Amino acid sequence: MNPSSRRAVLAADLSLFLVAVVWGAGFPFCAHLLEVLSPLWMVALRLSLSALFLLVLFRRRVREADREAWRGSLALGALMTGVFVLLALGLAASSPGKQAFISGTYVVQVPFLLWLLYRRRPSLFAFGGALVVSLGLGIMAFTPGMRFVAGDLYNAVLALGCACQVLAIGWLARRIDPLTLTTLHLSFAALFLTALALLLEPLPSLALGAVAWGELLFVSLGGTVVAFLVQCTAQRFTPESHAAVIMSLESPFGYLIAVWLGLDPWSPRAVLGGLLILGGVLLTESETFLRREAEAA
Repeated sequence: MNPSSRRAVLAADLSLFLVAVVWGAGFPFCAHLLEVLSPLWMVALRLSLSALFLLVLFRRRVREADREAWRGSLALGALMTGVFVLLALGLAASSPGKQAFISGTYVVQVPFLLWLLYRRRPSLFAFGGALVVSLGLGIMAFTPGMRFVAGDLYNAVLALGCACQVLAIGWLARRIDPLTLTTLHLSFAALFLTALALLLEPLPSLALGAVAWGELLFVSLGGTVVAFLVQCTAQRFTPESHAAVIMSLESPFGYLIAVWLGLDPWSPRAVLGGLLILGGVLLTESETFLRREAEAA
């Protein structure tokens, strides 16, 4: 790994760290929005606002997109739609804690899928970091008396979908302009989710109030537009296993922000889980620094 590559990986990983912060900040807003909007309409409106903004901002890139960009974005948009639908089904059939724990196992699945698909064995740092992060997620999400039911199967499939999404973005972002990829795949997902919402849920009232509209704008522009632009750009330079581990920080950040806002109580167990997740991230990142020292020796 030459110095410029190391700098690119570190810069990309730092960008994904900021994405995790933004996604964590969006948790309380999404929870409140679900009190005034049904699940599918919440994500449909969120992505529709995001797509509208991106199509206006990058309309020239969309017009110049080639067939590969359209095909890849269509596939990624369909995958993202499935992830959002599974998210809603999992919440309805399970609980937020169990969903966070089960779906969070995508962090471990990413290195194994990389090995299976590309015959590219991730390093021990990547495996170790993913396992420590999964342990932290389990500790954060565990509640006394937790039992797993048939509906948790949705969350298991959701975990696989999240892992596939990280791999797909990593593969496509190295072949398609990230601004074009972000604009098109979010637009396709918005279209698919709006169609599903029209079929499965009643029309929502748009008289949401100033606070709810502000929250919707935040998760649309910050948690979707900015976050996916950064993710699609960053994953051109950093390994998929790094991306999965770093973005898992959204859980502890979401918890800390919820505690700060008075929405969740302070929990030593959650703090321990969050510290383990941070430790898994540091273990994964240490690979870059240790390689630099070895090459310099």
